[in-house]
Amino acid sequence: MQFDEYINSLAEEAKQDLGAAEALAAAGYHAHALFFSHLVLEKLGKALWIKRKNSKDYPYVHNLLRLLKDASIELTDQRVQFYSDMNLFQAKGRYPDTLRAIEGTITKEVYVGYRGTLSKEIEWLMHQLQ
Repeated sequence: MQFDEYINSLAEEAKQDLGAAEALAAAGYHAHALFFSHLVLEKLGKALWIKRKNSKDYPYVHNLLRLLKDASIELTDQRVQFYSDMNLFQAKGRYPDTLRAIEGTITKEVYVGYRGTLSKEIEWLMHQLQ
């Protein structure tokens, strides 16, 4: 597989994960939706890493800040805060006990707040892939 194929594959997976996040949110599973939202950002970050590094051997990490910094993506303070917040959802979303604990604290309003920024960040990351 060529670099473009890896990038396109990750971008398509991100699109599917976004659909899953939206379906989970519609069903009232807001913490789960944020976990899948993290996956969207992670896959787009890995696609950017491949593009910037000209290597398909992206790091097997889930930390969005590390991934984007390794790909030489400059982040504003606001973006650093957003990606730091999103990192919390990937860690907690991987373990059922912590996911159950946060599910009750992530309201629809909290999800919607992140979702607005998520949409902008997805657009920004996709622009970086152009």
